[in-house]
Amino acid sequence: MVSYRVRLGRNGVLYLPSDIRRKLRIEEGGELLLVVREDHVELKPVKSVFTLGVEAEKIAETSVEEFEAESEEVQRSLYG
Repeated sequence: MVSYRVRLGRNGVLYLPSDIRRKLRIEEGGELLLVVREDHVELKPVKSVFTLGVEAEKIAETSVEEFEAESEEVQRSLYG
């Protein structure tokens, strides 16, 4: 575990050190989850749906053609 001492800026802005942002892949505009404990807070990066999809374990392979064919079949069954 690494500890950093940071300052709270105007309007409650907290600036994270750049090496922490790089390590946790936090970019400007990225979301963080702030968890309030009894005597401290924890910040956790919130991954986007796209990042989760890229990083997730792959459980199936589907080609674009297969996906499109199945999509068309479902649309035909729903809309005629």
